[in-house]
Amino acid sequence: MNPAADTRRIPCPRFCANALGRHIRSRGAVVGTRIYLLHESLSASVGLVLFVCVENTFRSVLSEALFNAAPPPGWRAESAGVQAAAAINPVVVDLLAEIGIRIGPKTPRTVTPELIAAASRVVTFGCLDRCPIGAKDKAEDWPIPGATGRSKEELRAIRDELRRRIADLQIRLGAPASPKVRSQRKG
Repeated sequence: MNPAADTRRIPCPRFCANALGRHIRSRGAVVGTRIYLLHESLSASVGLVLFVCVENTFRSVLSEALFNAAPPPGWRAESAGVQAAAAINPVVVDLLAEIGIRIGPKTPRTVTPELIAAASRVVTFGCLDRCPIGAKDKAEDWPIPGATGRSKEELRAIRDELRRRIADLQIRLGAPASPKVRSQRKG
């Protein structure tokens, strides 16, 4: 097995850190270091979709996880908020688990000019005109409601709408949509 070939498939820094630790434990620091350095050199060539909502607790976190569950080649997603809250909405974990996606610990973070500059595309949720993030030239706004006061069924409908929009975004980015989302859209 060629570790360098496997490294090109690393979709996110968190996975890279896990792979680094696993290789250091099993094969020594040289292989682990090589994986880390290859990931760092590939980061610049990966397109970034940044999902931004007000608090980075629900819509943007869901979108990041849905996009990264089956990222198109050469793309990854991150999320942030204009006024980041202290913790993500715990319902996000449940909604993702229902469709077979697990996420690790996540803390909301505030959007920065550096994140905006690094992003190839920015998706906001009903706040592009109100959010002072300075990304209008590469942004689009999805008028998706937040989680507050919603029933479990309404939250599932929001998740499913995000899946459809993410599949469409992936197509527009020049990559095929993930098979799960494509099959759901046909039915």
